[in-house]
Amino acid sequence: MRSLARPTLGWGLVWREIGRGPLRLFMLALALSVASILSVTLVADRLTQALNMSGRDYIAADQVLSGSRAAEPTWLDEAKRQGLAVSRTQSFQSVLFADDKLQLASVRAVDASFPFYGELVLAPSAPVTPGHIWLSSRLLALLALEVGDTLELGNTELSVAGELIKEPDQGLSPALLAPRALIHLDDVAASGIQMAGSRVSYRYLFKGEAQPLAQYAAWLTPKLKQGQTWQGPDNTDSPVARPLAQAEQFFRLASLIGVLLGIVAMAIALGYFSYKEQDRMALLKTLGASRRQLFSWLARLLVSLLCVGFLLGAVVGYGVHKLILLSLGDALAIPLAAPSVTPFAIAIGMALLTTLMLSLVPMARLLKVPPLRVLRHQASASISIFWTAAILLGGTFVLSGLFAQSWSLAAGLLLGLLVLIVILGTACWLMLTLLRRFNGSIGFRLALSRLQRARWATLMQFGGVALALFLGSLLWVVRGELVGGFLANLPPDTPNRFLINIASEQREPLRARLDQAEIARSQFYPIVRGRLTQINEQAVAANVDASDQQNAGTGRELNLTYSEQLPYGNRLIAGQWSRAANSVSVESGLAERLALTLGDTITLDLAGQQISATVRNVREVDWNSMRPNFYFIFSPDVLADYPATWLASFYLPPEQKALEVELIRAFPTMTLLDVEALLQQLRQVLAQVSQALLVIMALVTGASILVLLAQLETTLASRRRELLLLRTLGASLGLIKSSLHWEWLAAGLVSGLAAAVAVELCVAILLPYWLGLSWQPHPLLWVGLPLLGAVLLLLTGRLGGMTSNTLMSRLRQW
Repeated sequence: MRSLARPTLGWGLVWREIGRGPLRLFMLALALSVASILSVTLVADRLTQALNMSGRDYIAADQVLSGSRAAEPTWLDEAKRQGLAVSRTQSFQSVLFADDKLQLASVRAVDASFPFYGELVLAPSAPVTPGHIWLSSRLLALLALEVGDTLELGNTELSVAGELIKEPDQGLSPALLAPRALIHLDDVAASGIQMAGSRVSYRYLFKGEAQPLAQYAAWLTPKLKQGQTWQGPDNTDSPVARPLAQAEQFFRLASLIGVLLGIVAMAIALGYFSYKEQDRMALLKTLGASRRQLFSWLARLLVSLLCVGFLLGAVVGYGVHKLILLSLGDALAIPLAAPSVTPFAIAIGMALLTTLMLSLVPMARLLKVPPLRVLRHQASASISIFWTAAILLGGTFVLSGLFAQSWSLAAGLLLGLLVLIVILGTACWLMLTLLRRFNGSIGFRLALSRLQRARWATLMQFGGVALALFLGSLLWVVRGELVGGFLANLPPDTPNRFLINIASEQREPLRARLDQAEIARSQFYPIVRGRLTQINEQAVAANVDASDQQNAGTGRELNLTYSEQLPYGNRLIAGQWSRAANSVSVESGLAERLALTLGDTITLDLAGQQISATVRNVREVDWNSMRPNFYFIFSPDVLADYPATWLASFYLPPEQKALEVELIRAFPTMTLLDVEALLQQLRQVLAQVSQALLVIMALVTGASILVLLAQLETTLASRRRELLLLRTLGASLGLIKSSLHWEWLAAGLVSGLAAAVAVELCVAILLPYWLGLSWQPHPLLWVGLPLLGAVLLLLTGRLGGMTSNTLMSRLRQW
């Protein structure tokens, strides 16, 4: 026993154990768990750092005050007093005249200090000076102008100084997709085009150190009025933000599932190790080994496993994160920062917590093994199954919640696992009951007899397989819904042109021109601008926190419309579509934020006039459909008497591009928005995200295979004595192999069926409440998962470290 206490022999025992079956699987499972965690946290960390550093480029400033009202002069004076630099911009729509041509354009006026960050690209490059105007390439073509020509804007003539190519905050406003023009702020007053009631968007850019900005924000925020927002680089948005955000959620889900599979494989491996090592521990105790010596040896063993597993996982995880970033490619569109130490610290913490959680019960059982086991093999240490289940389930829940940053997701997954156990137990009982009535081959009856004699072991055997199939297929289904859902909303004929500011007298001629060209279009929606002011005769501010009014849709003017029909792509989730007078349909997200229910009365302000309507139904709106969507849709009697412009969308095939120019020239005061580039960007992002999802799924597949290998090794080990006994009694090798194949086939079929049921239930919860996607049944799961389980288990049985071939060779020797 003295040799056991010496470090050299102690470490020798450690490395010998690491190289053996169960602990080798434990180390590989730990490495895969670390790789799953590290790869996703590295990607999220680098993206977050890059967005924080470059987010100000997207708003051209450190902070921005924007709204439909001009800022008070005292606000700007206070900012300068606190040492902040200020830049002012205005955006409005106006008609440009060039000779006999006229065109409605989105005009932006900036001062000389614009922008603070980002890049304003003009060709030829020059400072923005009074008396000059820069036009987008589309506007130059529509007005047939060249550099040096003049045009009229209101009461002033401006010289065309060049082409407006890029603005740093171009993605912040859909109006910037229209023909654009850029002028100096001093030319606005000279043009005389802005009068009382003119619709102007004001943006004030601020630049300065963090502390003065924070002090100024604290001073300014209470003074903001409706329609004014204070925006920083961390709350910008873009059309591709939601796909990327949901992709990150998927990465976290995939990584979490990889960790759960790793936990299952590690738990199986450690459980098998503790079962095998009981005889050695009992022998060492009879030879005089103390609990302290045994604890020291087990501690060195766990530390070695942890270090080797973490190092392997760190190398793999870093490589996988590189592959994910490479797959995302141009979807990022930002320079990435160097990795920080935070992801590595998270991975180390998760690996340590996982190892401790899983090793508590097995190692405690080994330390409690009585020396009497040397004489009586039945003597063993027992630990309450209640504590075992509490530690595993509680630890898994905490790890899942901490890593996924969503306790609801952790609870959903844990609930799915518990449901899987119930379904699996029921399925096993039904299978064993039904199969008794069948008289199959001798190999089939041998397999059935083994499964019936050890029902608890059978449930555990099937459970490992079912869990691997459940988690792997859950990930695959969510990936398909995530990518397929977006692509389904962006079919080839998705509307790529929007028509806005259509005058009432232009509506019918424009409709006739589109129909004549056989263009697929939406219906024409009337647009009336209004602001929500009251709910059930109470000020709306009482229902919404002042700091969140913009997100709630109350701190700004909304586009209101009326229609007798439910718009395409909208789905009623409460109430019925009504044509009754004074009725309104509300978008579900807004209804939830404002706590609106059926029968409530809302009041809106339309340029000083008050209108009221009763909520008749709540609609679910897909905002990614690239079609006209609205928060409020009124019955025609509510808004029909108010002046309105009209909105429509249509799909313009590439071969009919000439129609676009014809429409603009025929209806010069109408604005045509070309969103084809945006659609292409969305499709490209989704394709790249899909590739990145496949990378992380490869890790999950590896973890699933490890679970199957660990489960198979313990199964064969427990069956070895029985199979040797059958061989002694004269059973042929073919009969033994046939019985094993029947056992694996039954495990695969039953486990796959149970996994299919659990996946459907779990997805029905995850998709609507976590990813915001609607649930649909997946009939292929019910056929594919049982077949996949059977095939995988048969293949894994031939490829595992304790395969049937290995066992057969030992039986031949016997």
